[in-house]
Amino acid sequence: GLSLKVLSKTLDSGTDYTEQPHLVFRDFPGTRIFKSENITSGGYRRTQSVPFKYKGRTFDPGIAKGNCWKHSAITDDGSPSGMAKLAAANRFYIGDDQLGFKRYADDFGYKAISNWWDALGGAADPLYVVQTNPEIIKRCILMTTDPGDLVLDPTCGGGTTSFVAEQWGRRWITIDTSRVPLALARQRLLTATYPYYQLKDDKRGPAGGFIYLRKKNRKGQEIGGVVPHITSSTIANDEPSVEEVIVDRPEVESKVIRVTGPFCVEATIPTPVDWEGDGAEDSGAEESHGSFVDRMMEVLRKSPVLHIGGGKAVTFKNVRPPAKTLSLSAEAAVANGVDKPVALVFGPENGAVSEKLVYEAAREAHAKSYSHLYVIGFAVQPNARRLIDECDAAIGVPATYVQATPDIMMGDLLKNMRSSQIFSVCGLPEVKIHKVKPERKGEQERYQVEILGLDVFDPVTIKTDHRDGDDVPAWFLDADYNSLCFNVSQAFFPRTGAWESLKKALKVTYEESVWDHLAGTKSAPFEAGEHEQVAVKVIDDRGNELVVVKSLREAKR
Repeated sequence: GLSLKVLSKTLDSGTDYTEQPHLVFRDFPGTRIFKSENITSGGYRRTQSVPFKYKGRTFDPGIAKGNCWKHSAITDDGSPSGMAKLAAANRFYIGDDQLGFKRYADDFGYKAISNWWDALGGAADPLYVVQTNPEIIKRCILMTTDPGDLVLDPTCGGGTTSFVAEQWGRRWITIDTSRVPLALARQRLLTATYPYYQLKDDKRGPAGGFIYLRKKNRKGQEIGGVVPHITSSTIANDEPSVEEVIVDRPEVESKVIRVTGPFCVEATIPTPVDWEGDGAEDSGAEESHGSFVDRMMEVLRKSPVLHIGGGKAVTFKNVRPPAKTLSLSAEAAVANGVDKPVALVFGPENGAVSEKLVYEAAREAHAKSYSHLYVIGFAVQPNARRLIDECDAAIGVPATYVQATPDIMMGDLLKNMRSSQIFSVCGLPEVKIHKVKPERKGEQERYQVEILGLDVFDPVTIKTDHRDGDDVPAWFLDADYNSLCFNVSQAFFPRTGAWESLKKALKVTYEESVWDHLAGTKSAPFEAGEHEQVAVKVIDDRGNELVVVKSLREAKR
């Protein structure tokens, strides 16, 4: 009795009592931990504002102070009162000359989540520098949404919101201005595994809700998603205990392992079509384009370094507008290069660099004897990229495509960015198309695409640094490219250790050849499509998307 009295006074109301019986009373079988709670209330009630006798003593709820018992102490028909039922259930604790209600830890081992978010810091093993702890996102999603609801995260980062939303059956949209976090989030989702929660309605999917059951383990502890909530009222009024749903405990189908469902990755809205063919953007006024060019030149002055990998870099100086120009955006000198100035042309603010833009800029750069043309854009069309790589042979001036991160359009965000994060130089993927011999006579001929590697150009030395196909983070195939929209028909992730955990989880379901294919450099065989051309998109280490288009006529056996 003394031990229980001391414990009841030292355990604070904020303790999670679920595990306390095992921890405190492991040497005292059959005992139950409890705390004493107030059994009085304010106000006057005829059947409650009376003294109550218990174990030979009379207790006053504080009638003189305007208090009463929470439950009836007398009845008009002589039936047991609420206080008598509590006494019969041995639910009273005699404290300092007053009665208290014994609330056992297993009456309800939970408490409502408060606005205190302690011990929820950053992610334990972050993929991205500002990645959020999944427990924070989990709490936000579970307390504000139901399965099937849509969750929006405009700052993707490490993709934690989409990862957690996918686990708990919520639809999601995540957005970022940089391709690096999007590439990380895509890999994280594609290599993730989740528990499979039992559904109330298989046809509706998660929107129909999860199944929650009341279950106990061998020790009698409630381990299911439905937990009884015993209170003094349920005992005093002979009411069944209220059943609370613990939302993060749905029933799990242990024999099923779930992976991320289908999702798509979309880029920014493209610029409207130039119907007149004059090469000018139709999305904004001339003044808007002028301010964009000025902004880009200011960015180059503040961050004049082009990071090209392997410790190599190109540094611009004296970035300024040309004296007279028809197609060029700026000119500059290269601090670590030749003495002749170089020309620069900026792609559209809300679209991809076009072939015509490159052609006009290259002609002018060659006519004015610039030593090099740098084409800077947020995206580039495949034909424009091909012209850039062949510009020296076709027009007479070497050219380099420079990928600019969309972060530079975010204003104040630029103040905290390193120059190596803003511009990067990268080459086109090197791919080969193979003809696959038909297995049977009369079968249609099929094709296979193999990625050989990725070239990273050094515009200072005009030399190429080559990486093999099995050393790229990811590559995707559109087996019937229509020259307008890239549609992923096959996806591969040659360089990632994240497949290992997925392989272990799904080993009983898929053969080893499946993993060899996903991490491979050669596509599965496919038949020729309507357009008879393919497109290959490679994601490099900086999250840049590099696209090359090939005709099936180039295929070799």
